[in-house]
Amino acid sequence: MNLIKKKLQTLPKDYRAKIMLRLYAGVAKPSPKMGQSLGPLGINMMQFCKEFNAASQAFRPDVPLRVQVIAFPDRTFKFLIKPPETTWFLRKATGTDKFTNFPGYIWYDTISLQQVYEIAKVKQEMDPHLKHVSLPAICRMIIGQLASLGCNLSTQYFKPETIVRPEIKS
Repeated sequence: MNLIKKKLQTLPKDYRAKIMLRLYAGVAKPSPKMGQSLGPLGINMMQFCKEFNAASQAFRPDVPLRVQVIAFPDRTFKFLIKPPETTWFLRKATGTDKFTNFPGYIWYDTISLQQVYEIAKVKQEMDPHLKHVSLPAICRMIIGQLASLGCNLSTQYFKPETIVRPEIKS
């Protein structure tokens, strides 16, 4: 709880707006869609694109990142980069572009528990809101999404020696 209070204390109370954008890492450029959301707030799109591209250079250019932009009355801004949605990770893990239209009735893909664990590690690493959540809890969240996407969970390729539990230090 203290972590959440600290995050809320660092955000000034007099911000103008919060905007959520989806941008590809390292290749953001001014576009009409970005102009419609940043323009009314007085944020310079070129400056935002330069700062975002510099901050997201570590990612591959085909990764769609979620960006939360906080605009202030003096036309300055802050942004927070979040990882892609879980469905993007699951699509990459299964190798499909689209999941089933009839979840619960038609099961197209299978994903291993090892892949779910790897996705959970990436989500916990990158998402500031999930840093305090345990890895098993994030895995359960991802497994809960599998049924609504038409994916089965397989434990066939699961390797127990690759899991490191934080409470057991050796």
